[in-house]
Amino acid sequence: MNNVDLIKSLPTTDEARLKAYKENLDFYNGEQWLNQNRRERRLTFNYARVSIDKLTSYVMAGMNFTVSPRNEADGKKAEEAEKALYEVYETNNLDALDFDTEVDTAILGDGCYKVTWD
Repeated sequence: MNNVDLIKSLPTTDEARLKAYKENLDFYNGEQWLNQNRRERRLTFNYARVSIDKLTSYVMAGMNFTVSPRNEADGKKAEEAEKALYEVYETNNLDALDFDTEVDTAILGDGCYKVTWD
């Protein structure tokens, strides 16, 4: 397969995965009923949403960072690095981003974190 064929096939490559994402997201949002008549009312208890949100709050509670020094001489540097991580985390409100990412991962059944250090 050459590059042109690969590029042309990309829009249809992940159809099944994207369809599953949509179905899972719809279910989380309480849209479980297919072919619902507009006049018909159904009571829906959304246990999926409650379970995911509660489990995520437990998983994300008490997150912390630990920077271990390579040796005793690096103790001060490790403390400074740990303090800098907490500062960046709080300044950028990353706890909310982490929570949302965990919820999305639970809903879609797919997720990843990428951490880089420069």
